[in-house]
Amino acid sequence: MTAPSRWYTGSWLPHGLLAGLIVIWVVLAATVPAANSRQLTIDVSCSSGNPPVGVWVESSTGGSWWADPGEPGTGVARRYVFQQEFSGPYRVNVGCGGTAGAWGISVSSVDATQPFRCLVCEDRRTTGGRCEDQFAG
Repeated sequence: MTAPSRWYTGSWLPHGLLAGLIVIWVVLAATVPAANSRQLTIDVSCSSGNPPVGVWVESSTGGSWWADPGEPGTGVARRYVFQQEFSGPYRVNVGCGGTAGAWGISVSSVDATQPFRCLVCEDRRTTGGRCEDQFAG
């Protein structure tokens, strides 16, 4: 009598499991959506004349965070920049007046997808104010 083959019982099973795991990994990697990060540039001004003191970017695809102050914006606007992790819609929440830690009035924009926005925020009312996109020409 001959001894059972080690190829069948000893080495085939681990190699088969390894090959199966590799196939599963390749399938999962192919189905994961690619992240399309982009830089957002947002010029913000408040209609009351209060300075914008902070900008929170609410990204519908994840990665919401504080925007960083950038170079001076156009006219009286302050420029903020934000690296968005995905290219989906985002909303801008702006603090007009007060301090970076305690906003005087908080106003928000509508969702949009463009990487550059120029917003004028209506902050003369304590409720119901909105940031509106301003388009050139």
